[in-house]
Amino acid sequence: MDNFFPSPSSEDNLDYTPIIGHVEPMVLEDIEMVINALKGGKAPGLDRIDFRMWRAVFIHDKEFILDLINICFKFNYFPEHLRNAKVFFLLKDGKDPGLCTSYRPVCLLPTLGKIIERLFLLQLNKWLDRNNIIHHNQYGFREGKSCDLAIHDLIETIKIRMPSEHLALVSLDIKSSFDTMNWPVLFKTLESYGFPAFFKNFIYFYLKNRRVFLH
Repeated sequence: MDNFFPSPSSEDNLDYTPIIGHVEPMVLEDIEMVINALKGGKAPGLDRIDFRMWRAVFIHDKEFILDLINICFKFNYFPEHLRNAKVFFLLKDGKDPGLCTSYRPVCLLPTLGKIIERLFLLQLNKWLDRNNIIHHNQYGFREGKSCDLAIHDLIETIKIRMPSEHLALVSLDIKSSFDTMNWPVLFKTLESYGFPAFFKNFIYFYLKNRRVFLH
């Protein structure tokens, strides 16, 4: 079970007191873009509300959704009930059902939380781009970048340098990076890059008091 539920995070060691920071309010165009990109077939979380229902609410009353999102952002807060996940286990094909490692945990979160996540990410990426934070050689989690492009650029680098230089490749995979995240190090990193209070507060509440319910 340790593979599914690692030792507690470093939340208790984090010395951080949120102080509300300013953020530009979301506009309807951004929310509409996120809502329209949602796939209705995704399974809902504990509240049993799927994306199709949120899309219907948005069509009926766009200002309600806009106000709801902006209240969360105004107070730099990710609601606690949206951090509660429903987890069930699927047996991997051809695996021994008597072994815990034979099961794949599937975690279902409230769909409203996913909408807020995407809008927060939109704000975060805008700030990162304005401040030129992301290294140009980072390929993960970036629009216009991909594994295929990373492999292509790596091969091209090898072709260019191989005739005259020695080359070495170091590959590192971090297991369960989200589950075992070191909170104090994360927040020191945010401080070192000058992240505004809004982003630090939102990430703090996004990570804090996460719970799972087994089904």
